[in-house]
Amino acid sequence: MKLGHFFTFLICVTFLSHSIVRAQAPVASNGKFVEVNGAKIYFEEYGQGEPLILLHGFGRTLKDWKPYIPEFSKSYHVIAWDMRGHGRSTNPDTSKIFLHATAAKDLIALIKQLSLKKVKVIGHSSGGITLLYASIKEPDLFEAIVPISAQVYYSVQVREFIKNNAKPEAYYEFNELEKQHGEIKGRLIARQFYHFHELYGDPSITIDQLNTIKARTLIIHGDNDFVPVSQAWEMYNSIPNAHLWIVPDGWHMPHIGGANETDFIRKTLEFLKGDWNKER
Repeated sequence: MKLGHFFTFLICVTFLSHSIVRAQAPVASNGKFVEVNGAKIYFEEYGQGEPLILLHGFGRTLKDWKPYIPEFSKSYHVIAWDMRGHGRSTNPDTSKIFLHATAAKDLIALIKQLSLKKVKVIGHSSGGITLLYASIKEPDLFEAIVPISAQVYYSVQVREFIKNNAKPEAYYEFNELEKQHGEIKGRLIARQFYHFHELYGDPSITIDQLNTIKARTLIIHGDNDFVPVSQAWEMYNSIPNAHLWIVPDGWHMPHIGGANETDFIRKTLEFLKGDWNKER
């Protein structure tokens, strides 16, 4: 190989290697894909026992659950996914409109394709919204659910927060979306999140719909969340077999950090195992 051609080749390899590293989170050795509703959904599995599914928030990936998986997988067959369009999962819809109702269909399809029965699911933020939609659509599939920082509609406070604090370019850079999702998906996620401030009809979950949820439910919400705690209270009063945990000084990720992390694991495992099954 001529010297000039060699250096050109070396530069290309270096550039491509850098691009691949920054493209998105890599596929793990225990990672798998399943095709549902036109999307290729990535998930990882850990442990054995009853199935416990973990759903991350918008703009995030299953990596958020890595600190908790070691404890959860001691008791459960843990399945953590990348939601459509996030991480290693694809999304055939490249419009700025992201619908949690569609993600809920993905969740239901995943459960059925894996032949799971009566699952337990924890969902944070958009994962919690997705979980509520799925539990309403297929109530018999879910034995216990834990929505964290979830919403049944976008309040004025939430719309204003997104409008003022999540301009697409700033959101893309601050949350390192290229590193997690790759540039194309990352920029789309940033546009979709910003569009939430003007999106109506999703989420749009009524009290009557919440009444149909059969699963034991633990609602977790931070008292300092930009999502009003009144939404958690509404869910608690509308879901038949519900418990409510308001985390003191908890923001939109009330389960993350320090003592909150320890408390979250302990309380959630107690609930999932049925220790909170007493009548209200």
